[in-house]
Amino acid sequence: MPDLPQYLFPAVSRLPALRAENRRRRIVLVASREPNPLELIGPMNVLRIANWVFEHSGRAELGYDLEVVASQPGVVFEMDGLKIVADKPYHRLRGEVDTLLFPPMDFEELFRGKQRFLAWVKRMSGRVRRIGTICFGTYILAEAGVLRGRRVTTHWDLQHDFRERYPDVELDIDPIYVKDGNVYTSAGATSGIDMTLALVEEDFGREAALRVAQGLVLFLKRPGSQAQFSVQLSAQLPEESGIAALQAWIHDHLDEDLRVEALAARTGMSPRNFSRVFHREIGIAPGRYVEQCRIEVARQGLEESTAPLSEIAERCGYGTPDGMRLAFERHLGVSPRAYRQRFATAKAG
Repeated sequence: MPDLPQYLFPAVSRLPALRAENRRRRIVLVASREPNPLELIGPMNVLRIANWVFEHSGRAELGYDLEVVASQPGVVFEMDGLKIVADKPYHRLRGEVDTLLFPPMDFEELFRGKQRFLAWVKRMSGRVRRIGTICFGTYILAEAGVLRGRRVTTHWDLQHDFRERYPDVELDIDPIYVKDGNVYTSAGATSGIDMTLALVEEDFGREAALRVAQGLVLFLKRPGSQAQFSVQLSAQLPEESGIAALQAWIHDHLDEDLRVEALAARTGMSPRNFSRVFHREIGIAPGRYVEQCRIEVARQGLEESTAPLSEIAERCGYGTPDGMRLAFERHLGVSPRAYRQRFATAKAG
């Protein structure tokens, strides 16, 4: 019988020297009825792989102690022969908890008289070091009053409902995850994985998070300010008024005059009517759409080519590298040069 394959996985060489009480962190995930399994299992697997990385690196004393509780004990998910069962209800949770994570909760369960659960969430939010949500799990913290005055994100498709329900919460629908103090919120199922990787980096350093990402064959870090979906994906949505054709034209002519007046002239509308129609069909103003296109195409150029910054800036309509730098720092929080160093896939010849 041939030898079984073995992982030749690089150990982590740079791990922080931590006090005993910070070496193991108790992470509790709160499941509810009918979750998306990825929103529960994804973050759990990131943390389990982190434990494997630490053990492989000879530092088994580091890592995470994972626990799942439920709003109600028993089967929380069942489909196609797969069951997820939570043994313990949330109200039987005892002891210190480092981080509390909330995958989405069934809306009917959340909004029908769950005051005991919401009171527990509110109480726990003041006890834990860190609290986070995956996808529309953000509603749980908002309903419990934990997010008042905070900046958060959630799934893009729920933005209008969320804003109507919680006007005292600052919703930013662009990022894939947001950190505001000790509160983390993420946009959707896979962005919960990105967020959890960020927690590993925060706890144990960048190299540890990189090894986890490599083990799961993931990017180490999509920037937290990365849009929830491509600008060009939105170009597939509208079907009226020639806006879809104009979007495609904008994408191919980023170095031209793309002011509202010029775009309105291409559609035969007045600038005011054009802005109204564009916003109705796309959901954002024309100027913001152009800006997002330029950022997206510039990012692609930085990731996939070794072209000089000046060439990419001119191609995307920034004119100069300084103009592109200001746009990147405003939208992504990094310079184009730093972005390329972090995310480039093309190698200099």
